[in-house]
Amino acid sequence: MSNGGKLAKKKDAIASVIRDEIMAGRYPSGSMLPSESQLIERFTVSRTPVRDAIAILKAEGLVTVHHGKGAVVRMRPEWVVRSHPRKIIDDAPPGSGSSDYFDPDLEGYQWDVVGEPTTEWVRANAGLALVMGIREGADVYRHDQLLDDGQGRRMFHRMYLPSDTIRDPRKLGDRPYRSPTQLYNILSAAGHTLTWREHVRAVMPPPEDADRLHIPCATPMLVIQRIVAAPEGHTFAMEETRINAESAKLVYDLACEA
Repeated sequence: MSNGGKLAKKKDAIASVIRDEIMAGRYPSGSMLPSESQLIERFTVSRTPVRDAIAILKAEGLVTVHHGKGAVVRMRPEWVVRSHPRKIIDDAPPGSGSSDYFDPDLEGYQWDVVGEPTTEWVRANAGLALVMGIREGADVYRHDQLLDDGQGRRMFHRMYLPSDTIRDPRKLGDRPYRSPTQLYNILSAAGHTLTWREHVRAVMPPPEDADRLHIPCATPMLVIQRIVAAPEGHTFAMEETRINAESAKLVYDLACEA
């Protein structure tokens, strides 16, 4: 075996041992791993495989490395998980003939807006057009806002509105963006029956999302796309929510269809 192969085998073995010890609780969340010198002595190896093993654990999201201090075990996910109820509730009195929609995830928690929301007109690319059921290249109004719960968890919310939703005076008039539930109520008051459908996928976040959502290295992001449409399929809007997959738990009510 070449020298490079031996080093690779050593770093994988060291990483495996330390990984098992972290998961078993030998090194609690927030604690320091042994120093490089201590690990070199323990495993009877040179500095290179020890550093490479720590790099593997960092890439897996198990530790963070502070230069000059060493490697620290990251907070275990189960201590920071937040439930996200994915549902829409109509609080209007029965028989009132009106709707008063409520989103317990966006409105049931105390979210603070970080910075200034941004809005712009964009053209739908192939992926967005496919999800929303609109023509590729069609004009779409986009509103972005970053939310923070004050406990270190962040959520990025994006709203897409097709041009026909905005330009119909019965709907939004001269104020394109409303909160999601305001939009639902306006559409309902205009005589539209609404349906909601969600698509959820896990992806590795691009640098911009990792930075603004404070997502650690080697940690996936959940992307939740909610389509707001009429029963016959016409799309009024699409919401897209992005959150750190490690610290989020999605909660759904399942409907039984005959």
